[in-house]
Amino acid sequence: MPRHPMQSTYMQHTSTHHALTRPRHGLWLAILGGALAMASLAACAGDAAPGFVNAPGFSEVDPQSLDGDAYYSADRFPEAGASAFNPDADLAAPVRALLLLESREGLLPHARYRVTYQLTVAPDNPDQTRSEVEIIRINLGPAVREDTMDGVPAEHQAPLEAFGVGPHVSWRFVMSPLQGMTAGLDAASRRELSAAEVAGLDCLGTPCGQLESPTGPDGAWREQEWPESGAAYRAVGIDGPHPAFVVDQLLAVMGEDALQPTAVGDGAPRFHFVVSANAGGQDVMTTGLGRNSVVMDDEIGTVWVRSHQHSDGPGEISELMVARAR
Repeated sequence: MPRHPMQSTYMQHTSTHHALTRPRHGLWLAILGGALAMASLAACAGDAAPGFVNAPGFSEVDPQSLDGDAYYSADRFPEAGASAFNPDADLAAPVRALLLLESREGLLPHARYRVTYQLTVAPDNPDQTRSEVEIIRINLGPAVREDTMDGVPAEHQAPLEAFGVGPHVSWRFVMSPLQGMTAGLDAASRRELSAAEVAGLDCLGTPCGQLESPTGPDGAWREQEWPESGAAYRAVGIDGPHPAFVVDQLLAVMGEDALQPTAVGDGAPRFHFVVSANAGGQDVMTTGLGRNSVVMDDEIGTVWVRSHQHSDGPGEISELMVARAR
């Protein structure tokens, strides 16, 4: 399986550059064609929104309120404004979705993110792709505090605020190529989850609400080279790598196969990711686990990738390929 980072910067920007430098007599045709394509993509996304974004309990969020000036801040994108293109123009949908969630909710020092991602293509038009991303963020602060403060006299216990205060939330995003963006935002929604709901969630074989992080199945895991980042966003903070960066790296190891869409209506999301930020112990450590359950290969049925990174130090990442069932 090829090992190419999950970046389409060159292809995306080259295509856009060619469109901008076409002869003047073809300019209006290019503009009209682009407008029709964008309208078609928007309609395609709109078809999906009622069943996905507007599921029971979710409140729709205006997309324009999510990716404005507050989102494109210098703190989040240190090189914002250095190019004619948006700094997140070529990010994969789940990576950009995590940045959008963080811009609205903020980051928590102890959290788990369950991310599902489905990239589909319209059967009658291979150029029409759509991404559906759901992110469930679980605040592990109270559980970490309880574990850390066990046996410590009440008068010496740190306040809950020291471990992070915030609700369990679920965000859903519908995204498609739009106006130079690989993952333009078509629709979004949000809901808060109760502790009981979180207790029933599975994170790739491990209960989402517990401190133990999932590690994937047993097998012949093989260490891979840590992908070159090239991230235009701030990838690492004082509490470790951004969850978007973790998913970015997992996708990079999955390679070109992760860029291939599946047909609409193929069932459960193809990609699952779990990112655990400082879930337990005294060390500042973030772990990631990803699964691609639809591999474009005759022999391989499932690909798993896992990573861990202490604070801002170098990370380790490995891969497990599971043979296709016959």
